[in-house]
Amino acid sequence: MVDHVIIGTGINALVAGAMLALKGDRVLLLERSDRIGGCLRTEEITLPGFQHDVMAATFVLFMTGPAGAALGPHLARHGFEYCHSPHPTAVVRPGGKALVLTMDGARNVAAFNALAAGDGEAHAAVVGGIGADAPFLFALLGGELWSWVTAKLLIGQARRRGLKGLAAWFGQSLAPARGWLETDFISPTVQALWAPWVLHCGLTPESAYSGQMARVIAFALEAAGAPIAKGGAGKAAEAFRRLIEEKGGEIRTGADVDRILVRDGRVTGVALASGEEIACGSVLASVAPGQL
Repeated sequence: MVDHVIIGTGINALVAGAMLALKGDRVLLLERSDRIGGCLRTEEITLPGFQHDVMAATFVLFMTGPAGAALGPHLARHGFEYCHSPHPTAVVRPGGKALVLTMDGARNVAAFNALAAGDGEAHAAVVGGIGADAPFLFALLGGELWSWVTAKLLIGQARRRGLKGLAAWFGQSLAPARGWLETDFISPTVQALWAPWVLHCGLTPESAYSGQMARVIAFALEAAGAPIAKGGAGKAAEAFRRLIEEKGGEIRTGADVDRILVRDGRVTGVALASGEEIACGSVLASVAPGQL
């Protein structure tokens, strides 16, 4: 019997597995495909020896978050190394118009204004707004929603902003990226720079909350860049594997979880499609909501 079964081996599952293994818990990660990593996938799809990250690309939100700080030194021992560029992203549109983002706020304001007057100031306002809200926003994104800690956080914000102000903040946060981009920016090139980034969050420009995530990414890219894993995202997944196994954990591929076993309202284990049953103290299902 293990302490925790984790279904899936995407970035969330790997982070959870590594954190729990570092605590000394016995973890077992079950992956139905023949390789680990989920969207952390690097493949040779063009020239021999030339590796491409075909899904996940930058690790900026991981690197700047609490999990990155806690796991970074351990993963580095197992070969996870970041590569940085002062130009974290860019866009090229039909007709040749282009925009390159830098990590220099003043240069970005000038570049945005060169495409449309006022777009630079709009960008600076977005980055500044996320920076001012960062302690509150990232506590919400990284914390447990139904908890006393979150309740105290919301009470504090209600006192500072007022109930109407806090409601307005959440209302703006729920707006789609398309509406935000078309309202705040004039240049289609600026709009095109940010619109695709919400896809990395599993959202579309029309999805609720995609506007807030686009703003978070804009802030993160300017502040911290777009670090990638040296050798590809697949190397990062392997570093996680080595860390988890070093701490006594196990990862199995080709292990398709069919159902979670429950007795008297409590989790007792999981059953695989093969018929095998695995007993555990808890289950972390790092899967798409529809699979639950």
